[in-house]
Amino acid sequence: MFRVNNFDKLLDKATSNLRLEPDWPTILQICDLIRQNDCSPKYAVAAVKKKLYSQNPHQAMFALLTLESIVKNCGSGVHDEVASKAFCEMLKDLVKSTQHENLRSKILELIQAWAFAFRNSPKYRAVQDTVTILKAESFKFPPLKESDAMFSADTAPEWADGEVCHRCRVAFSLMVRRHHCRACGQVFCQQCSSKTSTLPKFGIEKEVRVCDACFDKVSRPPSSTAKPKSSTLGSEISTTPNQVSQEIEIKENNVQICSFINKL
Repeated sequence: MFRVNNFDKLLDKATSNLRLEPDWPTILQICDLIRQNDCSPKYAVAAVKKKLYSQNPHQAMFALLTLESIVKNCGSGVHDEVASKAFCEMLKDLVKSTQHENLRSKILELIQAWAFAFRNSPKYRAVQDTVTILKAESFKFPPLKESDAMFSADTAPEWADGEVCHRCRVAFSLMVRRHHCRACGQVFCQQCSSKTSTLPKFGIEKEVRVCDACFDKVSRPPSSTAKPKSSTLGSEISTTPNQVSQEIEIKENNVQICSFINKL
């Protein structure tokens, strides 16, 4: 019960109509609670759903951003909830009833991204059907952003459990807290996971905690041991005239030698 109450407090904070900007740290904490099974996907989606009905457009928009993040970060349990026929019907009704164009556009954007993401999953057919119906009713969808649907191809890994840091093997305690790397899912101490990075392949566009090894992987520029073709071609072009002139001189010398021998 305490953990559920904590979720509700975080959701109230993330969707407060007093905010001017999205509270991304709090939204990520919400995702953490769901991923750690401290709050069930069913409860989380139902709680966000209530916020979507808010009369305040700012609160409803923050609720949509929270919903978008938990769909991207919290796996199939959340996918099952948002892709249900009942939830899709609710979103369709909101599209038709809202008086705020930015809310309507954001809902259409999410439905379209999810339809694209789940296009190969028959059990999530309700999302694609919703898009088809709304298009038939002349609702205009915004351009599809591939990053918004990237979670379908590559879902963030499940979080591992452990009593010691996966890297330095220090034991966790009240003084040494455990942290999860959002790139590999392993558990680390603060010292071994102090860096942050975006993870586009998981659809995570905000900087999140990663371990040192994963940070090196995602921030390392692509290596290339082969010489660029342009430099190779340039080298060949620059040396070719010299080689040609040398060959001409050799041929002329040979001709002169042959002529001298013939005279003898």
